Amino acid sequence: MRHSWSRRTLQSVTLSLAAFGAGLAATAETAPLPAAPDYTGIELPLRPGERVVPTAGGDCSVIVFAPHEERFERFAAYWRTAQWNGYCRFGLAHGAGTITGVEGNWSAETSMVYGLEVNPAESITTETGQDGAISWDPALDTLNFFSGTAFSDLKSKRYVIRLEKEPPGDLDLGDMVSDWYGQDYLEKHTFDENGREKTISVSVWNVETFCGLGLPDEYRSFEKEVKRSCKKTADKLVLLRREGFEADPWSDRPITWLKSCPVNKARNMNDCGKLVKEALGKEADELDKFLAEGDAAARAAARQEIIDRYAPLEAAIEEPLLVGDFE
Repeated sequence: MRHSWSRRTLQSVTLSLAAFGAGLAATAETAPLPAAPDYTGIELPLRPGERVVPTAGGDCSVIVFAPHEERFERFAAYWRTAQWNGYCRFGLAHGAGTITGVEGNWSAETSMVYGLEVNPAESITTETGQDGAISWDPALDTLNFFSGTAFSDLKSKRYVIRLEKEPPGDLDLGDMVSDWYGQDYLEKHTFDENGREKTISVSVWNVETFCGLGLPDEYRSFEKEVKRSCKKTADKLVLLRREGFEADPWSDRPITWLKSCPVNKARNMNDCGKLVKEALGKEADELDKFLAEGDAAARAAARQEIIDRYAPLEAAIEEPLLVGDFE
């Protein structure tokens, strides 16, 4: 998957596309959604929680996994502003194509399978060499790893890693965070039994503003760690974990873990990377495996699940499939 946009619009586009994963508030106007096209006589083989959403063009739709209304509204707000330029099958975006903003100021090339975007537009994983190691594409700044046999499943999980600059070497969970700055973060997305999307986020925060001025209530239970950081001569950094629902603003999700980043005295620099595995806890091994091996098998299984569901529908109609390669 390749993206095409100017450097000037990169930040705004990334935020728009990443709204699915990062829980950003939708900025689109809350106009009523147009009705999804009605394909008389065709009953789409939707999984529980899947919903049909029209694109901005209105002549083609997508499928979103929205077991809870708040997730549906987030996706629907995005597709109000996005058009699909590509083939439609049974009224659904299908095959290789381009998603473009209604104002034409951004575009993203991707691949859809019966309305489901198998390659999230805001992320990429690539492989280099025969060892299958994950590499970084400096044109993008987000890696998204998927776990599960179906994209539309409450048991599926996604890890999102955002870096603002290219790491100096292979992505490794043990030292990756040492290079974090600005808007870098790590997230895990899951669903609860009611279909609400949950998020665990790990990020580095400079608490220098609070040193000597008193702490906001959300930091009260970690007062000793903040004071420890304030005594250091390097940046006053802490590594913290927030947990909450994706629909809630990031700052409203409570801090559930926080530690002061140690300082490398020889270099007078913080070393937050040593804390990331501790912050993740039991999740660290799973993400470590993704970084080493990728998620190709899980994505292939999820893609095949979609194709298998639509196979009976393909066999029941006379119209031939015009596009054969959807990679």
